[in-house]
Amino acid sequence: MVTLLILLSCTSEPEPVPAAMPEMSSAELLTRLSLDLRGRRPSPEELDRVQGDPAALDALTEEMLYDPAFEARVADLWSEVFLTRTETFYVGAEDYGLPDQATFAASVGDEPLRLLARIAAEDRPWTELVTADWTMANDTLLAAWPLQGEQGSGWRPAQYTDGRPAAGVLATNGLWWRYTSTTSNANRGRANQISRILLCNDYLVRPIEFERNVDLLDEEAVLDAINNNPGCVACHVSLDPIASYLYGFWTYVPDSVEEASRYHAEREPLWSTVTGVAPSWYGQPGSSLADLGAQIAADPRYPECAVQRTYELLLRRPVSVQDVDRLAAHREAFLDGGLTLRSLMRSVMADPNYRAGATDAEGAVPRKMVSAELLADQVEALTGFRWEYAGIDMMGTDSVGLRTLAGGADGSTVAASATRPNATLVLVQERLAQAASWYAVASEVEAERSSRSIFREVDLAAPASTDEAASRAQIVRLHALVLGDTVLADGEEVEAGLALLAELSSVGASPPVAWAGLLSALMRDPDFLLY
Repeated sequence: MVTLLILLSCTSEPEPVPAAMPEMSSAELLTRLSLDLRGRRPSPEELDRVQGDPAALDALTEEMLYDPAFEARVADLWSEVFLTRTETFYVGAEDYGLPDQATFAASVGDEPLRLLARIAAEDRPWTELVTADWTMANDTLLAAWPLQGEQGSGWRPAQYTDGRPAAGVLATNGLWWRYTSTTSNANRGRANQISRILLCNDYLVRPIEFERNVDLLDEEAVLDAINNNPGCVACHVSLDPIASYLYGFWTYVPDSVEEASRYHAEREPLWSTVTGVAPSWYGQPGSSLADLGAQIAADPRYPECAVQRTYELLLRRPVSVQDVDRLAAHREAFLDGGLTLRSLMRSVMADPNYRAGATDAEGAVPRKMVSAELLADQVEALTGFRWEYAGIDMMGTDSVGLRTLAGGADGSTVAASATRPNATLVLVQERLAQAASWYAVASEVEAERSSRSIFREVDLAAPASTDEAASRAQIVRLHALVLGDTVLADGEEVEAGLALLAELSSVGASPPVAWAGLLSALMRDPDFLLY
């Protein structure tokens, strides 16, 4: 905790919402919880449940924490920390005889995230993230790497068969394919990623002061500075020993399938000839990657960082000095909960800052904006539509898709998701809403009303004016489904919806097209992005 306090005292980030800020309404909070935990908006029935009895929110929260979609949501959340969902690797699908590069790249980047997510979903202790003797794999990775997986489909537990140490994410190809090393860097960049991700300590943002006369193009001069220059030694004295643990992932030919796929235990001692710095973790000596994982798991900064990361991910803002008391309380809840991520998330979601309502007061935390993944997930949950091209998820890729245009991060050129709408995001939202609305109406126009998920109140083949009462009821339902709003059948929102339907009909739109237009308009509302 001392380290955390020191780090927090150096920040200049905005202050959090004061405790006296008004709390969100039960419907607003239910929407926030549902999107964060399940990737979809609450049903009208769930909204009615909490509006009739606000105390039902606690029970619903527990249900959402154990929803089948929770595991994938955890992976999406932590993707912004690991930044492994990139598409640039030295080795590609074609090198393994696999047909789909986009699927292959997505699988590689998701390996460490799926391991973390399974630990969360099964209430395993956070320490297993760096000590597990297993990983997660799908059919793509099982076909490419030395892995033996459980029977089944999709992502499932697997084990490497090349003798690599048990070190959780530290022993995954997915992590070290994303974070490679040059010969001169000697795994230092990789060591910094371990520190950044797991300790919330990024060496690259530390202020550095050293003599300007060091020739950075002279390898010997740089090595001498690392060992003797006080400005360099301050970081390298702890960074370089961590790097010395990682030579099992050292490759001489980065684009070699054999080199990249396997762990090389015989290369673990290379530190002795490359840097001469023995492996250790802040003064604690070790020899293998498994030692490193155990040392991290025993470090009190490790759970502290998990608390900080979870708080930042769920509040969508950096921590500040004013958050110290709240972080300490969440740390205790995390420890009392057996270091399970679910116990930590439950604590953060009860935090007054997480539940703060809309206010104009200075320092208030604004509403959060959905990530590219979350935008795609809530659209699919609502309409059944997933924007794909040739089987590729357009919201999850950049090589052929729109992820960064939709405000997402690619882990390489864009390191953080957008927190405010921008021009390209609004354009993506428009096209996604149009395509999803067409798909939803086409899927339900011939179906029995009782089997529909959206248009249960009206005959889609008949003009809206045929049964105005039914049309009003349908617009009320659309507002609840799309925006989580409870509107009156004779309210201004319904009147505006009827006017739009009439206007679309006046220019020749058929009844199904008119309803698709209204659904599209609602899905383009700013409230569909902000929650």
